[in-house]
Amino acid sequence: MSLSEELLTLFGKNVSRDAEGINARMHVFGSVPANENTHSQSTHPAALRPKVVALVSINGGVGRSTLATALSSGLQRHGESVVALDLDPQNALHHHFGFSATLPGIGRTSLEHGQWSPLQQLGFAGCQVITFGDIDIEQQESLERWLKHEPSWLAQRLAALGLSERQTVIIDTPAGNNVYSHQALSVADVVLVITQADAACLGTLDHLDGLLAPHLEGERPPVVHVVVNQVDESNAFSLDMLEAFKQRLGKAPLEMHRDMAINEALAFAADPLDNATKRLAGDDINEICRVLKAPKRTA
Repeated sequence: MSLSEELLTLFGKNVSRDAEGINARMHVFGSVPANENTHSQSTHPAALRPKVVALVSINGGVGRSTLATALSSGLQRHGESVVALDLDPQNALHHHFGFSATLPGIGRTSLEHGQWSPLQQLGFAGCQVITFGDIDIEQQESLERWLKHEPSWLAQRLAALGLSERQTVIIDTPAGNNVYSHQALSVADVVLVITQADAACLGTLDHLDGLLAPHLEGERPPVVHVVVNQVDESNAFSLDMLEAFKQRLGKAPLEMHRDMAINEALAFAADPLDNATKRLAGDDINEICRVLKAPKRTA
């Protein structure tokens, strides 16, 4: 038995897969339990015209916000018109793009019933960025109650931006199963599940069932891709974990190789692709961008 098979056995996973490798209902994660989630399934409103890409993860610290930043720059360089939206109260995108922490964001603006359009800021390679902004605990709790009781909140806000079908919205969400992730998933055309090549992420794949299941059973379910971040080609265990992910998913995930040029960009609020275009991570970003540029589903 290989190390990757031993790891899967440790997590109680049968490494034998069906011929297609993917359960028809779940697309990537195997069987879906009966829907006991309190979040209602939301179909894509007709007014929501741009392609929406939601980045989600169960584990924190997997590089989700860094990847959202890099993909925003990468897609813009590929000729797309990108709006990066921070739907995470940690407000991480303002760090990545080098904006002031006092910049107004969607959190407080929404509570004050303001419009999002004036919040757009110029980001890397010409993309637009809308930050979450700084809010206190009481304001955050009020916003989360609102989002919980109004499943179409984000759809309405995006529709009010008046974006065209030629634009792409990249949404960064908090780690875990939460109201922000469900809002993003309810409008997503594409979902990128961000993980790392380690046992902690492999062991939490099943937890994504509860997060994704309500949004995969509608008339227009999103396309789901798993991205294994921080793959280290020089580390045998990292490669073994990547193989374990392949066996668990029944297909090869998208890969993002470890690259200090990407990791260090945050410290300097620099475009992570400026120094990575000729590196392996730059190739990975370009490959993910090509996947995201595929026409979105219409039915």
